[in-house]
Amino acid sequence: MIKAKDIIKIKPEYQDKGDEALVWVALEDEDGGRVRISPLNTGLAFPPNQVVNTEMLEKADPNFPIKE
Repeated sequence: MIKAKDIIKIKPEYQDKGDEALVWVALEDEDGGRVRISPLNTGLAFPPNQVVNTEMLEKADPNFPIKE
């Protein structure tokens, strides 16, 4: 179960070019197999967000260094 504020990774088979360089966070708790996510390290004032199926994600190592 993915919870709000979990740091997650997009599985390689679902990544777009450049996704691997971003740190992703869940904005809401998982609901019905979907969750809203957003990248943290974009440098944008208003980072984008999107709803994805949870099968596309995995939780990141809890010690994953976050550089905003």
